[in-house]
Amino acid sequence: MNPNTPLFRKIAYLSAFVILAIPAVWLGAPSTRDNEGGRLAQIRSDARLGQADLGAIDPASEAIRLATLGLRGIAVTMLWSKANDYKKTEDWTNFQATLDQLARLQPYFIEVWKYQAWNLSYNVSVEVDNVRDRFYYVKQGIDYLKEGIEFNRDHPTLLDDLGWFCGNKVGRADEHTIYRQLFKQDEDLRYPGEPSTTDNWLVSKLWYQDAIESIDSGQYPMGTKNPTTFYDSPARSQISYAEAIETEGVFGTRAKTAWERGGELWEAYGTRQMPSTAEFLIALEDLDLWRQKAAEASEELNALSPGLAEKMRQAAIDSFSDEQRRVWEAPPANPTPEESQLQMEVNDLTNITPDKIAKRIAHDQPEKAAEAQRLAKAVNDANERARLIDTNRGVANYAYWKIRCDLEQTPEALEARELAHDAKRQFEREGNFVAGRELYERSFDAWAAALEQFPELDPTSTTHSDLMDVIDEYVTLLKTLELSLADEEVADQFPLWDVVKANDNSGQYADAIAAYEARKSGRPAPMPESAGESLINPADAIPQ
Repeated sequence: MNPNTPLFRKIAYLSAFVILAIPAVWLGAPSTRDNEGGRLAQIRSDARLGQADLGAIDPASEAIRLATLGLRGIAVTMLWSKANDYKKTEDWTNFQATLDQLARLQPYFIEVWKYQAWNLSYNVSVEVDNVRDRFYYVKQGIDYLKEGIEFNRDHPTLLDDLGWFCGNKVGRADEHTIYRQLFKQDEDLRYPGEPSTTDNWLVSKLWYQDAIESIDSGQYPMGTKNPTTFYDSPARSQISYAEAIETEGVFGTRAKTAWERGGELWEAYGTRQMPSTAEFLIALEDLDLWRQKAAEASEELNALSPGLAEKMRQAAIDSFSDEQRRVWEAPPANPTPEESQLQMEVNDLTNITPDKIAKRIAHDQPEKAAEAQRLAKAVNDANERARLIDTNRGVANYAYWKIRCDLEQTPEALEARELAHDAKRQFEREGNFVAGRELYERSFDAWAAALEQFPELDPTSTTHSDLMDVIDEYVTLLKTLELSLADEEVADQFPLWDVVKANDNSGQYADAIAAYEARKSGRPAPMPESAGESLINPADAIPQ
């Protein structure tokens, strides 16, 4: 054996190690501030898998996780249990301390921030009596979400929740009047970089816009979010802002501008191409477009063989069995299971679909088969798009809010809301019933002029329902003057009878409606069902 063999072997091993180390170093070199690092570091950065890409790196958090010596799962389970115990015993100090420990152990687990922020703002806040103390915990939940966003930079779920907490939790709570004031006074709750934006609804809108941007930029997938209710959030916050300031007595240019901006955002939402449950994108504004395309393709298909659809339908009717013809000619009001089955059969036979027409054309005129199939597919595709758009428009109540934004910008609607606000102040605060009545009646005239411009607005819409609340206030005022809506001098100049008739679900105004309509038609007025109960002690009608 050569005495130098061990030496040669060592040199060979060392050479092999150096050769293998070169690609390992090239692949695995860490990134630095001045160097993007090796290939693995670049891939990790592009896929946002590194801790620095996810968000902040907290040395204390890293130390705590290392200190668990691989038992982090057990520690986390124990802390979740302790948090629930502290919440049940209303030990809020230890509860918050436990949440901080959980956050340190699971800073990149979204559900920690999401669930515990909800706990603070929604569950803990309602357990305390003082309204300022309740708001303190609402704010703690908001701050908890902000901290979570530091560790999970631009995560749409946390940004979306932050928009919800700032908007709906502050602006829709029973204590929203005080909450909104406290929110405006707290500089910590303002949107970063926009200290002049103090209204909770406008701050909410900005957080929602950040959530949308994080998805639009491709940083995060849509996941399980419903695009229809996710993308409409900024517009809804702007609309809620417009509603809120008018409720608080802000009108004129500022209110008009708020509604204009709401309308612009709603229009942008309607033209946005959004994912659907099918493989194509949809825009809510395109409903009429796709219905028109379906109609045009259907006309072209029928033109390939004029009158074929009606011939096929008549042939289907002629082919009915005696039992099928019976349910076809006289549909039973309460069909038996057998009759229901027969009804389904006749409906299917008489439903001449584009596919049926295309198949018949292909049989009768083979040279037109390819064109018929193409047009049938075009009809089906357009109808499917229209159906999905229509469904999602219903989810967002799209048509109503589009009309509502246009309505609220009209001079008549702006005047009507201001007059109603002034009327309520005169009635409830000043005790000036005569002035209040005059202002209410001027408000109703303005509302009638505004609603006349939008006949397509559903008479049972939220707008009409809200208007009924104003009418109820007016009727209460009338009682203090020993009058009622049924009185001729009041009823004949009241312009909103259509609103009352469509929204008097309780029948409160049935007698007044009947008397007014009888007078209009020249018939004798019917005897009121509540005769003798229309008047009350004027002092009892004054709001306390």
